[in-house]
Amino acid sequence: MDISVIIPTYNEEKYIETCLKSLECQDFPGNYEVIVSDGSSTDGTVDIAGRHADRVIVDRKDTIAYGRQAGAHAAKYSILAFTDADTYIPSDWLSNLAASLEDCRVVGAHGKLLPLDGNRIENDFCNYVLPPYSQFMVNINKPSVPGSNFAVRRKAFNKVRGFNTKLVTAEDVDLCNRIKKLGKFVYNPDAVVYVSTRRVREWGYLKMLSFYTSNTIKYHTKGTAGKLFEPIR
Repeated sequence: MDISVIIPTYNEEKYIETCLKSLECQDFPGNYEVIVSDGSSTDGTVDIAGRHADRVIVDRKDTIAYGRQAGAHAAKYSILAFTDADTYIPSDWLSNLAASLEDCRVVGAHGKLLPLDGNRIENDFCNYVLPPYSQFMVNINKPSVPGSNFAVRRKAFNKVRGFNTKLVTAEDVDLCNRIKKLGKFVYNPDAVVYVSTRRVREWGYLKMLSFYTSNTIKYHTKGTAGKLFEPIR
């Protein structure tokens, strides 16, 4: 099993090197490549990515879904793994995602998120609230997938034509809820990614919880998602 890791970026010079350096230390025994799909950054993102990634694609500024899609189209391996620029990736991430996909019936898997720079409240929320929620959503066949930590089979991705590039938010959830029709989708809490809390710091707990709760309900009931998601840099 070989894996292509895809990272969409736009003006991420503060974070991208940490992410890419962590991906250089994976214990995964198979082949893997790291693709940075950049939306015409105006800072040093592309230069930094060029020193660490296997391939850097620069395209027009568009939705994050467009960036993920462009990266996926450039990928060469049979498994597509997705993460974000403001993350730190433990060395066993790819191995754990791959373990979930050893079953040929499984078409996709997502892992657990932990805060990269969180306080005790945020750590406890991610350790004790999000995992049972994630498992519950998978159990009812409505995976609530984080864009910074999931993988799908390329064949399944191609069959559903990949991401809906018009979506500003919930592009990850939308993709995986279409792919799940082709097989089994699983949650693996051992596949951990540490994510920046910059949006929590900017928005606060109430706005953050309100947005993601309403967006999840909106997507699963109406098939739509929020169109406003200002960048936090």
